[in-house]
Amino acid sequence: MASSSSSSSFLGNLLVVPMDGSHWIGIKAIAEEMGRRGHRVTVLIPEISIRLGPGKYYDTVVYPVPYDQAYLDSVMSSHTDILKKETESITERIKTRFSQFQKISNFIHITAEGLLFNDTLIARLAQQDFDAMLTDPFLPTGSLVARKLGEFWYTGIISIHLYLHIFTPLTAQSFPGCPSPPSYVPRFFTGYTDQMNFKERIVNTLIALLEPLLARLLSWRFDQMAYQFLGEEVGVAEVLRDSAIWLLRSDFTLDFPRPLMPNIVLVGGINCDVRNPLPEVRLCFILGKLIAFISLLPHFLGKSRET
Repeated sequence: MASSSSSSSFLGNLLVVPMDGSHWIGIKAIAEEMGRRGHRVTVLIPEISIRLGPGKYYDTVVYPVPYDQAYLDSVMSSHTDILKKETESITERIKTRFSQFQKISNFIHITAEGLLFNDTLIARLAQQDFDAMLTDPFLPTGSLVARKLGEFWYTGIISIHLYLHIFTPLTAQSFPGCPSPPSYVPRFFTGYTDQMNFKERIVNTLIALLEPLLARLLSWRFDQMAYQFLGEEVGVAEVLRDSAIWLLRSDFTLDFPRPLMPNIVLVGGINCDVRNPLPEVRLCFILGKLIAFISLLPHFLGKSRET
């Protein structure tokens, strides 16, 4: 890390490979704050995107992609149309959802290939001597780039992942050491709580057993890309395990408590706006109501025991 004029502060060189859409909001907040504090921040963005763009406190490097704005608009409009349809039959719903999944999947993989197989850009990045990379593991492009750049530098590169959920099928395979017993931890999309009956625990266990297979189905194209790009037989799940730090945009007030490794940090609300503090009069009013409620609480508890 390069040191600044003050011996107690350090300025680093951060590479950011974001995912487009709503995923960009959280990463943009971190990139801008890091740049505001004096770190050098470089963001890789495709020439055509939904939300990605330049900022005041970071530099952007634009790479070409083999599609135009009309193609991107068609993908997004079809996705919006599907969300508005509510009278479809089950078979039609499955058919349209699968078709849309294919469109979005193709869009994601085409964008990833535009970055990974841009030899000129990768060689240029290798000369920048980045200290760390911030990326979204939902799209493992950044993780693959970090592993590739680590081959050029003896010290490697610190990979930092910002993610919303821990237990999606793919990322669940990338958290070694985090206990996740299916009898207690509900699987993603099941809708279960940590208080499951016997039937729900059986279903939850079956889903947990299918997670490795589902992860392979979801990542097989990226697995092929990883082999071609890195030149080694390695899967996406293994690449994600190289991450030094996981920043989870969640909190145990919204999710069920579970054991986490020391390199997993909860940063829920990181992209929320900073609100002004309450006026002193309103704050005193709220505190007064709270004190009154606490003083009456033993009375209500005594009444409930009597009944």
